[in-house]
Amino acid sequence: MSRFFTGLTIVAALAVITLLTWAGRQHPPDRYLQAIEARGVLRIGLDPTYPPFDTLSNGQPSGYDVALSQAIATDLGLLPEYHTLALDTLYDALASDQVDVLVSALPFVYERQKEVRYSVPYYQSGQVLVVRPGDTSIRTTSDLAGKVVAAELGSNSDTEARRLQRNSLPTLRLDSTYHSAEDALNALAGDRVDAAITDNLSAQTYLNGHTGTVSVLQPPLTDEPYVVAMPAGADALAARINSTIEGLRSDGELARMMGLGAP
Repeated sequence: MSRFFTGLTIVAALAVITLLTWAGRQHPPDRYLQAIEARGVLRIGLDPTYPPFDTLSNGQPSGYDVALSQAIATDLGLLPEYHTLALDTLYDALASDQVDVLVSALPFVYERQKEVRYSVPYYQSGQVLVVRPGDTSIRTTSDLAGKVVAAELGSNSDTEARRLQRNSLPTLRLDSTYHSAEDALNALAGDRVDAAITDNLSAQTYLNGHTGTVSVLQPPLTDEPYVVAMPAGADALAARINSTIEGLRSDGELARMMGLGAP
């Protein structure tokens, strides 16, 4: 009899250990998502001075980021509530619980990861190589040897072109006399240079106004993603937002929202 009860005791102890082990592996509840769901509102911080991502139209926030944040709020079953802020106050507003998320064309900042949780990228703003449509002589940066490449003076594009010239393409002929990305792209479209390097947003904006005049090559030369920022402990909220972004990406809707064409 004693052996029977001893066996039961061992089984019970193992059950308790198993339960405690399982519980220890579970993530604690996401208090941020719980508070947001209780409120029924997703408070979104943005700086409305960066069109086409963030701007004001008749006093109301609009732009690419507004379209994305509206889709996120809808997927969460919440109403979007916009808080317009200065760029240098965005992270302070998040830290002080004035807003729940930041959707404002923010780059991923490695040093902020202790206090901020970032989403998966929703837009790639890195530098891109741009050529004329149908020009098969330039497919990658290695084809720029001996070519004239336009870039905006003093920009990240200028820096990237100089890096290529210094590290691997000494015969690349850089023309960085242009005072804007548009001027550099106009030079390309006008056959005055062989290629151009500019940030993806400038290239896409130019294409929207000058359809068919240039062609943007992929992949980007540099990785400069835009991400949604949340508090560091917002694990469940981040998972939901990532799911929304990936869903929009897979059906082409994200590209349409970001001004990259119809899905």
